[in-house]
Amino acid sequence: MSPRIPHACTMLPLLATLLAAPLAHAAPAPAATTFLDGDRAVTAERLGAAALDPRGRSLTPVRLRYGSRSFLASIDHSAVVRLDSGGEEALARRGYRLVEPLMPSIGLWLVEDTAGEDGLSIAAALANAEARTEGVRDAVPNLYVRMERRGEPFTPNDPRFSGQWYFDDARMRMSEAWGITQGDPSTTVVVIDSGCDFTHPDLQGKFDPGVDVVDGDDDASYDPAFSGAEHGTACAGIIGAATNNGVGIAGACPECRLRCVRMLADEATPLSAPIKAFDFALQTGAAVVSNSWGYVEAMPVPATLRDAIDNVFDNGRGGKGAVVVFAAGNDDRELGDDELNAVRGVLTIGAINQFDDKTFFTNYGASLDLVAPIGTLTTDIVGPGGLDPTDYTLNFGGTSSACPVAAGVAALVASAAPEMTSDEIVKLLIETARPAPYATPDAAGHDVVFGHGIVDPLAALTEALGDVEVLPHLPDPPVEEDAGCACRAGQAGGDVWMAGAFYGVVLAGLALRRRARR
Repeated sequence: MSPRIPHACTMLPLLATLLAAPLAHAAPAPAATTFLDGDRAVTAERLGAAALDPRGRSLTPVRLRYGSRSFLASIDHSAVVRLDSGGEEALARRGYRLVEPLMPSIGLWLVEDTAGEDGLSIAAALANAEARTEGVRDAVPNLYVRMERRGEPFTPNDPRFSGQWYFDDARMRMSEAWGITQGDPSTTVVVIDSGCDFTHPDLQGKFDPGVDVVDGDDDASYDPAFSGAEHGTACAGIIGAATNNGVGIAGACPECRLRCVRMLADEATPLSAPIKAFDFALQTGAAVVSNSWGYVEAMPVPATLRDAIDNVFDNGRGGKGAVVVFAAGNDDRELGDDELNAVRGVLTIGAINQFDDKTFFTNYGASLDLVAPIGTLTTDIVGPGGLDPTDYTLNFGGTSSACPVAAGVAALVASAAPEMTSDEIVKLLIETARPAPYATPDAAGHDVVFGHGIVDPLAALTEALGDVEVLPHLPDPPVEEDAGCACRAGQAGGDVWMAGAFYGVVLAGLALRRRARR
């Protein structure tokens, strides 16, 4: 016998009852909270309960909405605040306490609630006009956001990629630039990255003490467990590897000093970490800060981080300012006007290939300042744990490798003309850039893909110093087999740096006559 099917008319009252009844097990919509990031109102929703991340930190997932754009992040029980006079007392009256100085020279602190509320609640409570008039200028949650290194390894398929082709006389004329200066030990470049291999034979003796803003200690060496462990060492080598030492490669500013900041990790990084990294650069008098990293998502830069970067640019290096160089990123997309690369104090570097053309990955846009060739050959962490089984790699790439090329050039200029401000150095690098052959610049000389052109160290140094005697390019010295170098005998460009290095020594006592800048 067939089962009896209820008549549709008998089902209507039941359906009406079901539709009218509330869903007993439906999750309530997350409550939205609003805080102010600078002058931007940001809406945030908690997406679940707090949970421990791989580092044992209790984090709550949130969704941030900047207008029509949304981003995922996490928060802990702290907020990043910027205080004016009277701000500390205003916090105390509201039950908040200062936990850690982030950049105290401009009033940036990490704050917690004595009652245990999370950072979103703190930021929302301090968003009112009363708090702003009592000395609390900014308050945002200590946002944990995924960061990425700005260079994915790739294998070049053209033999001209071998050797340090990016320094050769067809492109950057580094041997001639080194005839003017090889840098100065009083000039320091801070590399904010994944940590460095201080045992590398081409980097030993090049580092001053660094800092780890991940674990909160002074050990800036790389973490072998991190998937990009080699990244910081590769960037450091391009900037300042030892030169004329009979092994390995040459750094763009071989006589400059290096400091390493370990900040990148596989887990999300709190907003407080890059602020502390830039404060380290400020406190140690860095002339240049190299940043081959960025956020995974194209999120607006928090106002507190923007202020920290601008403070280093304006007031670093004893008041002359530090040049803050950032990689443009590798998503082949247009950069937004509210991202890290658009911060006033940032010099944004895109990547070009061996033909002076755009690489397939480099980002572009109005905030792109200059381009530089990718530094494919560089130092690797010692042993088999890096990009290659040797101590060097031919496979470094992305805008991560173009950024330290430009950072090294900026350090050369700061060494040769230490009286110049950071703003003057940036303007000089832009004014003396070599025109990119495939660019179509606008009336202001800017192209969205190539910026203002290709960084040109020789032109920048010549302009900075005035009437300087520049030695003509000399042929490469005889190539000797170097068992410890990834650049073998016969590879194009592998030893081109040696001629410039030797003649830089000859010019060590040359008095360079500077002329007044226009």
